[in-house]
Amino acid sequence: MRLVVANWKANKNRSQVNQWWETFSQHQFDASDIQVIICPAFVHLNLLSELIDKTKLSFPVTVGVQDLSPFPGGAYTGEVTGMMLAGMVTHAIVGHSERRQWFGETPQRVAMKVREALENNIIPIVSVDKDNYRQQLTQFDDQSLAKIVVMYEPPEAISQPTGPIGRGKAAEISDVEGMVKKIQQIFPEQSIVYGGSVKGDNAANFFSISEACGVVVGSASLNANEFIRIIEQA
Repeated sequence: MRLVVANWKANKNRSQVNQWWETFSQHQFDASDIQVIICPAFVHLNLLSELIDKTKLSFPVTVGVQDLSPFPGGAYTGEVTGMMLAGMVTHAIVGHSERRQWFGETPQRVAMKVREALENNIIPIVSVDKDNYRQQLTQFDDQSLAKIVVMYEPPEAISQPTGPIGRGKAAEISDVEGMVKKIQQIFPEQSIVYGGSVKGDNAANFFSISEACGVVVGSASLNANEFIRIIEQA
């Protein structure tokens, strides 16, 4: 099963979500071997879930989240926990490079979030790069690793918040292939996706990597037609 994940980040209001879905849902694919996961901001989870539920699609689409709390619940003002999300979402992006850079998330804090996700039957998509993948992934036992999707995400491929949207530079295919093999040498059979400036023009290159199972799409997923192009490449 190939994964195509949309990470909308801190974008879109309610009207824009409806407009995006109106465009997206008009396209049907012969894509039974593809799972599409859309990760909006928390405030749009219910709206997007309702839109998916009332639309008959020819391929599976589920809702994910861009983050979740490292805590199980209680007096943690502003946190959204795995227990709250259980049954609402299938996946959670955890440890994105933006969270590590701008919010100071450590591998230990990311590991806490992964455990909270797993305890609530949410599949974590754990972001790693070439410098931290060993430290991050060695925190989990084999049973947990089998349930985790690893996202190789070079920080340099991610657009900066203060710059134009979509101006990151995707990694070279040879670099991605090399990192996927390195990770699987240590963690055999690990599910791995690539994230970082994936667009309709380059998505086919990443889908051609036999050891990888999909992509995480950032700014390109904000445009429904561009996201459709990427699914078509899958």
